Parts: sequence; structure tokens; C-alpha cells
Amino acid sequence: MRWMLARQSRIEKALAKLHLEEGSLALSDLTSTYYEGTTCPLAQFGYNRDKKTGKRQINLGLLCDQDGRPISSEVFPGNVGDPATVTSQANKLRQLFGLKKFVLVGDRGMLTDIELADTEIQ
Repeated sequence: MRWMLARQSRIEKALAKLHLEEGSLALSDLTSTYYEGTTCPLAQFGYNRDKKTGKRQINLGLLCDQDGRPISSEVFPGNVGDPATVTSQANKLRQLFGLKKFVLVGDRGMLTDIELADTEIQ
């Protein structure tokens, strides 16, 4: 995992170069997994999709191309709501992958009017 983490940005840029282009459609989603321990700083109490009350969780974000091929992943603290991850994903498409125009698709829990205004995705 350390080897992958050290190369994550380079791997993601290569995948984006292969599968994304200006004006591309990108799919974004967030899921969570509950955490049993107490030592991980990312494990926080938040909206628990697993219905595991009283458990900390970690959120996992995935960014895919229009065919569902994974391009990028990101780990978020467990108390981060879906809409708060949109800016991070949009910035990644802009800054890391160099796209000026793209269509970011998420579910209704992710894309709120406030997030759209904050990320200038319109």
C-alpha cells in the first residue's frame, strides 16, 4: 500500500490521460465502511450507510470515466458528507488532470445547489 500511495498521483494521471478528455463525463460516488478500532484519525462518526450505530466510519470516494473505469480514489474522514466531496473531485479533474470542461455526475445526495455554486460546475 505504501508503494501505491507514493505513486497514486502518477498512476491516476496516466489513467486520466487514457480515459478522460476535454468535455468528458466523469462519474463520482462516495461510500463508507465502518471501523472497529479507535486509532485511525480518519475514522469518525457520521452518516452510516451500513446502519452500524455507534461505529466510526471512513468514507471512500471513487472517480470513474463514463464507462465506469476507475480513474481516481480518495479517502475522506467518516464525518464528511457526500456534498463536501464534490469540490475535491472537481478540483482533481481541473488541477491534477488538466481538464477545463467536464461533466461530473453524482447522485442527488452529492450534488446540491450550494456545492454546484462553490465548485463553479454548471
